[in-house]
Amino acid sequence: ESDSWEYVDTEANAGPGDEVEYKVATVQNGLLVESKWTSVFLVKYFEPGQFRSLRQTVVFRDDFNHFNKGHFTTEVSAWGGGNGEFQVYTPETANLYTANGYLYLKPTLTVDHHSFNEGTLYNGNMDVRGIWHTCTNGVNNGCRKSAYGQEILPPIMSGKVTTHAAITYGRVNVRARVPKAIWLLPRDNHYGNWPRSGEIDLMETKGNAWTSEWGGDHGIRSIGSTLHWGPDAGHNCFQKTHGEKYLNQPDGWHGWHTYSLDWTRNHLSILVDNQEIYRLTTPGNGMYNYCPYHNIEDPWRNGPHNAPFDQPFHLLLNVAVGGTSGFFAEGQYDVPKSWRNDSPHPMRDFWEHRGEWLKTWHGDDVAMLIDYVEMIQY
Repeated sequence: ESDSWEYVDTEANAGPGDEVEYKVATVQNGLLVESKWTSVFLVKYFEPGQFRSLRQTVVFRDDFNHFNKGHFTTEVSAWGGGNGEFQVYTPETANLYTANGYLYLKPTLTVDHHSFNEGTLYNGNMDVRGIWHTCTNGVNNGCRKSAYGQEILPPIMSGKVTTHAAITYGRVNVRARVPKAIWLLPRDNHYGNWPRSGEIDLMETKGNAWTSEWGGDHGIRSIGSTLHWGPDAGHNCFQKTHGEKYLNQPDGWHGWHTYSLDWTRNHLSILVDNQEIYRLTTPGNGMYNYCPYHNIEDPWRNGPHNAPFDQPFHLLLNVAVGGTSGFFAEGQYDVPKSWRNDSPHPMRDFWEHRGEWLKTWHGDDVAMLIDYVEMIQY
């Protein structure tokens, strides 16, 4: 038999969409035991049987009191993330762990792992499956890398996880301390390979103190939210579905913030601390006509008006380092950018200039910390 109780505050001025923080204190065996602070978003209450089609169900929540492997798929691969990134994703406890109620995704130096040293970085092999007994992505030699020519092995190890849970329409809340990326990918690639089936980037930011690119500061003071979609990688129309938010403080967005997605058939709204970063009202005549592609077949012609954003999406959390796709443009940075995107050996350039950037990696500040993730199905 168990007892239950509820606390009602009739003076509170709060409504649907507001964020509430609470903690619980109990006395157990004569000792005061306090929980950590928990944040939740309020949803509208409906009487049983009323508006059944509008009910909201929490399909997944993790507060990271420990790392539950059953909740996530851990990426283990050196494929570079499609952006020519410089890390190998590992299941190492140095890169992926929980402590004090937080999930840590932390980049480390490859040479600090017992399987590698400076010599193997330049002349060795990285047998991902041999070291970690699994490999989740073999694209671009992701399961086995060799130092070739003038290029070296990935000089960084880091962490990336994907929820087993997926939702179609609902709200996603992630309370995190950045850097680097929180995003969603489709569960089934219903409309084909990326970006035909879509991608929802809740938040991306550079960990740099500041960068001068495209006429503005796009470092830690700036966060971006983007929808990726198109018939193929060469026709990704993300430029039309991108928004940014600037925070003019010395540490920018480095502190704790709640990143959210509100997603229905008719809109996608991405928010930080309940302030909108970007909103798409899905066009009634379909996404293909929102960014017309001449002489390319409409991949969503048999789907609804909001395709490809009508399918179940997973939540991904990761910290990537470097890359040659243009996310790190050839601009000015708080420390000199140590590689060019067109270099034949960008990872080697990055590593050999570590004296410039490694001094900015201060303990756990290089990690992304996650307080909780929550996925609510509408």
